[in-house]
Amino acid sequence: MGQAKLKSAAIQKWLAGLTEDERACADASQRLLHRFIDSTGATGMCYRLTFFLHLYLAERHVGTKPVVGFINDGTDNVMVSHAWLELGGKKTDLTLAKTERPDLNLPGDVLILDFPIRRAHRYTYHLKRTPQAIELEERWLRRPNSADVVKQKAAEHERMNRLSGSADEMRSFLDSAPDGLNFVRLASIIDDRPLR
Repeated sequence: MGQAKLKSAAIQKWLAGLTEDERACADASQRLLHRFIDSTGATGMCYRLTFFLHLYLAERHVGTKPVVGFINDGTDNVMVSHAWLELGGKKTDLTLAKTERPDLNLPGDVLILDFPIRRAHRYTYHLKRTPQAIELEERWLRRPNSADVVKQKAAEHERMNRLSGSADEMRSFLDSAPDGLNFVRLASIIDDRPLR
């Protein structure tokens, strides 16, 4: 059996084992991946797309949890702020295949409910930074050329973590998108319907 057939068989087996809510999440995730992320080459949108997918599924009575934490690529102690969605403890992360800074970050697996739809580099996911990551950031904070970036990223992480606890705050964040890709626009793209 060829690689394409093996992959297709694995996907079909995975889909057959999903619950109704998991199927709804997998379907919405695949549509978001194909109709928006792939077609636009979107990068750097982990918070926005996680919040969007959470709210989109909530409207369909599927309870998920947006998580703002950290990822590590295993090559060093750097832990990067990142967001992903969880349903029943299973991760959905659509944004690691194309990183905002490919010169700094390896492309990662695209996960839907822990299933690697696309394989690349396997990252580890964390709710808190390790002591080694904290020590590294403290060194960067003592350097004038990196301190501002570290402070800015820490403030962004704290803000996104706070927003992730409130549907109203997430919706407000999405609807204030300066590029016009607000909740309604993203929903119209993945539902493949014109805006009214």
